Amino acid sequence: MKNKANFFFPIIDTWAEYFENPDEGLGTTYERFLLHDFFQRLKEEYKIESVLEAPSFGMTGVSGINSLWWGGEKIQTVVVDNVVERLKLSKKVWERLNLKAGFLALNKFDKLPFKDQSFDLCWNFAGLWFVNDLDCFLTEFARIARKVIFISIPNRFGLGYQIRLRLPGSAKPDLNFANLKEKRIIKKLDASDWKLKEKGYFDIPPWPDFPLKKEVLFDRLKLSFLIKRFGNKKNDSGRGMSILDYFSGERPKLKEEVLKFGFLEKAPFPIRQLWAHHRYLIFTKE
Repeated sequence: MKNKANFFFPIIDTWAEYFENPDEGLGTTYERFLLHDFFQRLKEEYKIESVLEAPSFGMTGVSGINSLWWGGEKIQTVVVDNVVERLKLSKKVWERLNLKAGFLALNKFDKLPFKDQSFDLCWNFAGLWFVNDLDCFLTEFARIARKVIFISIPNRFGLGYQIRLRLPGSAKPDLNFANLKEKRIIKKLDASDWKLKEKGYFDIPPWPDFPLKKEVLFDRLKLSFLIKRFGNKKNDSGRGMSILDYFSGERPKLKEEVLKFGFLEKAPFPIRQLWAHHRYLIFTKE
């Protein structure tokens, strides 16, 4: 961690390290599998055949791999980032898994160089605070999406998120926090004739929303026995938990292992509202 401010969002400085050692930990692996469940549902309901992920850089772990599920389903996929080197490294990860996608580097996200209705699904996970002009970006999403827009944002009213904002030395990094306002997103897409079909909370595990690998967090809380019982077993290469081992076939039962922690996903609304790490919004064309 290079400075105190980045306790709030350490991935800003540490993203390259995950390409050298993709030990993402339990928390990141858990949320990726939850995204897969959304993808499966969207694919079946809307007959998705093409996908755009932009921006692809989000919260934690190996960047550019949230759409691997679509690649595994042989769905046409394009991944967009604003850092060329990060995008190149992401492409190499896909190639090692023998999965295909297009990769596009853009300096800004206010203009997306695609024709109208180019993709059945446009989506991103916790990436909106890297967008400089949210209104322009959403206008572009509305223009190039054909069937569905799926957006995930951090639950900024969640307990863990609020604690992070207030911890000593956790000054906010230079991100566009106003982009996380749900009403602003809904209003802008509604003006482009995209209507909110569904919204809710997800990523509601037993651990708080802190920017630490959950193995480290549990160790500091003297709860390491929980991880040893359920969590981050080493793979055959001696590396910790990474969803890449699931896609490579090295750990085919990884989803079952990780989702043992998923019992809170259907908790009563007050618990989900207080403890969820993320919110989701699903829009369809009017």
